[in-house]
Amino acid sequence: MKKFISMLCAIAMAAALWMPAKAAAAQGPCWTQKNGEQTWTYTDGQDTNLTAKIQGTTLYIQGHGAVPAYDREVLGNRPWHNKTIYALVISKDITSIGAEAFSNLKDLHQVSMYAGTFIESPAAFGGASDGCIFEIAGTDIVSRNIGNVPYNSLDSIAAFMQSFNGKYHYKLANYYMTAWVQNMVSPKIDNLSPMDAKTTYANPEYPIYDYKSELSFVSPKPDYTMSTSISSMQQGKAALEAFSIVLGDNTYVTAYNISINSVRGVVKNTDEPLTYTMTIPKAFQYPGRQFRLIQLGTGVINILEDEDANDATMTFTTNYPSTVYALVYQDAVTADYVSDTTTP
Repeated sequence: MKKFISMLCAIAMAAALWMPAKAAAAQGPCWTQKNGEQTWTYTDGQDTNLTAKIQGTTLYIQGHGAVPAYDREVLGNRPWHNKTIYALVISKDITSIGAEAFSNLKDLHQVSMYAGTFIESPAAFGGASDGCIFEIAGTDIVSRNIGNVPYNSLDSIAAFMQSFNGKYHYKLANYYMTAWVQNMVSPKIDNLSPMDAKTTYANPEYPIYDYKSELSFVSPKPDYTMSTSISSMQQGKAALEAFSIVLGDNTYVTAYNISINSVRGVVKNTDEPLTYTMTIPKAFQYPGRQFRLIQLGTGVINILEDEDANDATMTFTTNYPSTVYALVYQDAVTADYVSDTTTP
């Protein structure tokens, strides 16, 4: 069974939310400079109170809260704009870094920050010097949701690393942190290493899962050159927001990029729907668990139901297979549980 849900409402909601923010951002956040000093303060009147200080060629961001985002036309309102900044030090209590906050700092060679800080957009650091080193300390990961899809600060950092894979160098606290990122992305992050190769501390709230899956044809191939490819892939906010619209009571596992290829290239559509089977990651296999795939189509979101009774696989049918999917599930309610909850 396949359900089709129009994306028009989602697009309208996103536009409604985006327009006021865009208008406000166009004015640019206002920093106040201390007389005679290379020090500026910023507050949003709520939870954010920041101090920016330039000492030599190092920019320090201190205080608590979110470094504001900027539109490209008002980047000159940043106190550090057009300054020679070689190093950037962001304190532990900075909760997030907005889009374009530190973009176009062409002399930037080193960034120090913490794993509990969200990078809201890869554009936050775009334009730094090639080979810039990002040292991201700590194992304190912070969680929040995008809609009702779980999302955490290390997710956002991994997405940033993907956007500049091969351009910058990245250092995380230890092997646990580097392994956590590498298990969430495909392809793997180049130039990623631990700052401490001896400690083995892991955050028990964020176990490292192996999300690997294998995809195969159930239907006969209409073209013998066709092959399958599936990889776990950290998705951007837009995809996660789309997933959240239809997640409902399902539990989100991870996202996959699925591609069907032939000698002619990527097969985006097939003349007739074809059936495929993918393996469920072992960590999420459970008796009676009902898996589904949320498929991002062209203008629609499709919910693909599992067509087999095997707890270790999911079988689905589609005529446009090469796209992004979210694997989700619901656990079956046992008869004993239903009986217990309905007894007067």
